Amino acid sequence: MTTRRPSQTPADMLRRMQELAPEASVDPVEGQHVVSKVILRRFVGVDGEGDGLLYPFRLRYPNARHRLLGPDGCGKIKNFVAYASASAERLWKETEDKLPDALAAVDDGSLLSSPEHLATVKDAIALHYARSEATRIVHVRIFIQAAAASRSRWLTDWRPRLEAAFYQAKGFYAGGDQALGRFLDEMMQPSLDMAASGQLFRERVEDIYLKARVFVSSSGLEVLTSGGSEFLIGDVPALTIPRDGVGLGALGGTALGDARTVIMPLGPRHLVALARTSISAELAPDQVASANAYQVRGALEYVYFRPGSGLEDFVRFVIQSNKPADLDA
Repeated sequence: MTTRRPSQTPADMLRRMQELAPEASVDPVEGQHVVSKVILRRFVGVDGEGDGLLYPFRLRYPNARHRLLGPDGCGKIKNFVAYASASAERLWKETEDKLPDALAAVDDGSLLSSPEHLATVKDAIALHYARSEATRIVHVRIFIQAAAASRSRWLTDWRPRLEAAFYQAKGFYAGGDQALGRFLDEMMQPSLDMAASGQLFRERVEDIYLKARVFVSSSGLEVLTSGGSEFLIGDVPALTIPRDGVGLGALGGTALGDARTVIMPLGPRHLVALARTSISAELAPDQVASANAYQVRGALEYVYFRPGSGLEDFVRFVIQSNKPADLDA
């Protein structure tokens, strides 16, 4: 298990990126799961045409006929981590290798009495929170905003420092705004290159995971069953639920520390949620529907469910509806 601590300073980030540099292009992994295969397998059909397959419902085309696929073809993003991807896969594998036994404990009802398996499920929540396309989109947005704000400040508030740096580097004073701007662009280019290559995101996604692990480890866990209904799972499965009903998920602005809870389906019959205390409970059908609606609204491209579950009509209804979901008991 990794012993690396989360980054605390920009110097920590740069140090970690330097450590990863030798692995930048070692055994690159192109197709990377953002939903663990061991979890997707729990949603496959068990007989007939859907045996061993999932129903991948593409949200952009709700009325299309969707082709059933196996877990290998679902929940994947090409080059999600583009830089040092093999090392990232090894890190994820540390948790995913423990999931089969932890999920067996979910199924037999012993999860909450097993500290080891409970820790694994919490790590899986942290993993799926960090390793998601929503996280990557937020990362890109923040970088673009920060780079633009930094460039603006150098040309205004910090202009004397920029002029001094120009003189130190060139031996003469800048001839105007254009010269200073070009010099600033040269100064910022290494950071832009780190972002473009995926190097910065590689460090960030690992750091987000490590910090999420610490946060989630101190939380209680609700193990919720679906009764006679079934859960589905979205391509952003570890979903932060806002306290005020707006801003669903990281893309909606609800970070892990700001969330009322985080929900994550573990199969058609089980969903876990962060809570103050750990309990097991069975949800009523309307609560299962609320949880599923959250997954649909928080997904980016796909939701997945068991063939024959009949959930395709429900997904279409959620897409067409603007009613807010509510998971309150």
